[in-house]
Amino acid sequence: MDILLREYGGIMLRKKWATLCVFLGLLLAVGCDLAAPLFYKEIANHLALDFSPTSREVLLNNLFYVGLAYLGVWLGWRIIEIALLPVEAGGLRMLDKRCFDVLLAQRYTFFENSFSGSLVKQANRFIKAYESIFDWLFFELIYNLLSLSIAFVIFWSQQPEFALYFLAWAIVFILFSATYSVWKLKFDERLAAWDSKLGGAYSDAIANIFVVKSFALEQHERTALGAVADETYRKRRIAWILMFIAFAIQGLLTFGIELLLIYLMIDKWETGQFEIGEFVLFQSILLLLIRSLWNFGQNFKNLFTALADAREMSEVFRRTELETDRPGTRHHPIKQGHIRFHDLQFDYHRAEIEAAANANASFQGAPAQQPSTKTAGTTSAEVLGAADESAISHPLFEHFNLDIKAGEKVALVGASGSGKTSLTKLLFRFVEPQGGKLTIDGIDVQDFTLRSLREQLTLIPQQPELFHRSIRDNISLGQDISAEQLRQTAQKARALEFIEALPQQFDTLVGERGVKLSGGEKQRIAIARAFLDDAPIVVLDEATSALDSITEQAIQQALFELIADKTAIIIAHRLATILRMDRIIVLEHGNIIEQGSHAELLAQQGRYYEMWQHQSGEFLGELT
Repeated sequence: MDILLREYGGIMLRKKWATLCVFLGLLLAVGCDLAAPLFYKEIANHLALDFSPTSREVLLNNLFYVGLAYLGVWLGWRIIEIALLPVEAGGLRMLDKRCFDVLLAQRYTFFENSFSGSLVKQANRFIKAYESIFDWLFFELIYNLLSLSIAFVIFWSQQPEFALYFLAWAIVFILFSATYSVWKLKFDERLAAWDSKLGGAYSDAIANIFVVKSFALEQHERTALGAVADETYRKRRIAWILMFIAFAIQGLLTFGIELLLIYLMIDKWETGQFEIGEFVLFQSILLLLIRSLWNFGQNFKNLFTALADAREMSEVFRRTELETDRPGTRHHPIKQGHIRFHDLQFDYHRAEIEAAANANASFQGAPAQQPSTKTAGTTSAEVLGAADESAISHPLFEHFNLDIKAGEKVALVGASGSGKTSLTKLLFRFVEPQGGKLTIDGIDVQDFTLRSLREQLTLIPQQPELFHRSIRDNISLGQDISAEQLRQTAQKARALEFIEALPQQFDTLVGERGVKLSGGEKQRIAIARAFLDDAPIVVLDEATSALDSITEQAIQQALFELIADKTAIIIAHRLATILRMDRIIVLEHGNIIEQGSHAELLAQQGRYYEMWQHQSGEFLGELT
């Protein structure tokens, strides 16, 4: 709730004048709407009399006042509509940007542990919940409080006894609606959580539709999603049944007050203490209030549904282990590209424990600890369980040292889990070490701003990710470049030929994650990015693995042109691609067990020699 108060309340404060106009518009509309029955009372009383010029004049005067009241209602709602544009529509715009910023601020590992489709759904719910909560606050809560207050004053001025009965009924009705809805909130939250799981299951299956189709997994995925949908239905059924029970009780309360007040009216009429005009007055206000409070009771579910919908994204807002620059960091230009891992210590299990403890502390309102890498919301039992697991596990890197000279081309080889990719994650600061330090040109990477660090590093991954945008946008990545520069860059990456063969050439949309392009074409787009980026340090994660052998030879030459005057780290799965490296580092369980040139390592007849012998036709069995 604190996140909602901070985010939603902050918008209303920033839009305070528009918010005030919404309140004043409501006050005008409600006040005039409830004032109209006062004039209907006089009209009814004079219509019950015989015609006379005086009565006709009174009737016309009251009719004029009714017209003024309705004009006030009309003006009040126009004020509300004008004010809603900045405070509600503008607030939604602010939240669109705010949620995106919050997601971008999360650590890379957060996204490794989350469904992208589920995150998008959570963000959309959080944004839309603002509209639902704002509407409920003003058009349900404030509207009804104003209505009840004004109605009580009118009732008291006419029949104090009726006013007291009505006040008691309103208190009972509101208390029941509020307490029941609060109790039911946990069921709405469970429904929202399972709804997010359903969205994540949809997203996961559709995003991997190629795998689903090629392995004939339709029935398996249908069964898996069906199980989630069935559980979501069970949660929805419980939530809806509880909602229908609330409607039934609210209906009985509503009918009860109507029958009671009419009985009291008849009783007073019998003793001559009640006019026909008062009946019109009370019935007009009662019908208005009962309809309004009935809607209020029913729409209580909208408030708590919105609160439940916003809950998951609120936990993302609550996270403290973010990608943020610590005080004192600044832009450091990388001029040489000398990389040094000095006494580095890193353990994924320990990172999980620190992240979980940090998230738990921030949830309890404790001071944030050192940023770490995993998601929030871990329970104490899970933290202790992780601690036990960590106690018997071995850290990935323990007092790890590696010196990569400026301009040196270094290859990292080793079996899966040896630490190759983890070193690049540490270099890019996707994860943070627990000890030691990593420097570039003698400057600790912790002293770089994240943006300045990553702007001076280029990664060509094994499986490049593309935006669902044009080829031009996927190469330029926001840079303003000329058409000729774009063509030259594509030519260097050996991508120009296939791009110009496309119907829309550089304006061709590549589909989600580049699904319209082959693996080799996507790889060449990624290589073109690197040429355009021209960063002093380049990381290649088997950058030619998706290319056929003929294209690979041409791309290999282009890549050597790219890294000719740069520091390069090449993660190699196929050893034939690293024969020309200055140095080959053989990793095993986070330790350097061999290093040297290709010829030197073969001469040692150690682990590298075994891997080389294991290859057949440039295929590395165990290593891949």
